[in-house]
Amino acid sequence: MLYLNKFLSEIKKNPQILKSNEVILTLGLSSTQIKELKKFALEKEFITQEKSGCFISEKGDAYLSSNPIISWKTKDFQLRPNINLEYLKEEKTPAILTKAIRNLARNLIENQELKPFSLEQALKNDLNKCQDLYSKIEFDILEGKRISLEKVYEKFKSLGITKSLISVMILQVILNNSEKLAIYEKFQFQLKFDQLMFERMIACPENFEIQKTEMNDIYILKDIAKIILNKKSNNILEITKGLYTIIKALDKYVMNTQNLSKNTIRLRNVIINAKDPISLFNRDIPNVYGVKTLEDADRKFLNDFKNSLYELKNCINELINELKKLILSNFDAKTKEELSARFNIIKDYIGEQELKVLYNNIIEINVSDDLWINRIATFINKSRVPKDWSDMDFADFKIKIKELALKIAIVETTIGSYDYPKSKNYNELLEKLKTLSKPEQLMFLREFSTK
Repeated sequence: MLYLNKFLSEIKKNPQILKSNEVILTLGLSSTQIKELKKFALEKEFITQEKSGCFISEKGDAYLSSNPIISWKTKDFQLRPNINLEYLKEEKTPAILTKAIRNLARNLIENQELKPFSLEQALKNDLNKCQDLYSKIEFDILEGKRISLEKVYEKFKSLGITKSLISVMILQVILNNSEKLAIYEKFQFQLKFDQLMFERMIACPENFEIQKTEMNDIYILKDIAKIILNKKSNNILEITKGLYTIIKALDKYVMNTQNLSKNTIRLRNVIINAKDPISLFNRDIPNVYGVKTLEDADRKFLNDFKNSLYELKNCINELINELKKLILSNFDAKTKEELSARFNIIKDYIGEQELKVLYNNIIEINVSDDLWINRIATFINKSRVPKDWSDMDFADFKIKIKELALKIAIVETTIGSYDYPKSKNYNELLEKLKTLSKPEQLMFLREFSTK
């Protein structure tokens, strides 16, 4: 039976081991497997059970003599560590080990407490026995070039290391070098390494690449960090994550609009399409502002970069302000309160359903300006909120607000509730009309109304 020789060997050393809390840590086996081994050993009379513990029998001794424990480390596989957890040595990862690795990942990544005397605790204890293997894997990952995780697995599996043990070593390498390792999933830079990502790494290592990210100590990098992180730093990975956090927080409109300065559009595009942090900061971002590399950047570059980031972050505010101006100017109003008061006067004269809905949104003034504008703009553009608009939606809004304003102007003019400003052309035309005879005036009005 698998692991029977180890089971018998530990009982021979310590007959009370099965009563100990540390039995799982000592044997490197699950509690279920230990119970099965005990049952089998008793049936085969390899051990005897007494009140003080379990004792190996002559038959058990004979079994041990003919089935000695063989070291996992061999002449052909010198890199194999002297680990205690037996499941780590199996080529196919058992389900119980998968669970233990997940629990260990939660502990190491999220500081979730480990269950005492558990299989995951045994797994963590074994990490200290793998220093040579860890160093080899760390060396390959930190070499500098972007490396596929699949290649890491392939290399060390060929050296006799199991996938499960390689996975645990990779987890350690990533956590111990979190400030300088960039992780890519399907060629996309990832902001945050968490337990779910680690599980995806194990399941599909072909989707992941890792790269060491370190740059020369360029002074201006700290100034860039101050703009992005609001603190000075020369850690390129920390700065990149800060920049990506800003970009990911931008609304759909900001990510697609062309209503930005040329440099800001170019900056947005190079960040979205960036391949790695080093190239992004050392070449791509400086190129946006006509600078060859980061080492050539000056104070003007910093100022231009800062202005572009501000423009991106403030873009939605600018859109809302522009919408407010369009709403008030088309309705010839100075404030939402003034416009609301005028709409309340013509309430009983509004018959068209579209104008009734507009009325309901206009008179709701006991809210912030932003919410008032968003409600009106969302109604006008068929339930699409401004932050999700395209430039075409914005153009449509400009047309629709003019059409609605014209309809309201007809109502207000008809009942005489509001006197719209009159242009010079209007006054000149009115004076000419006054010179016409009464029949001519009526003919003019009839002709005009049929157009």
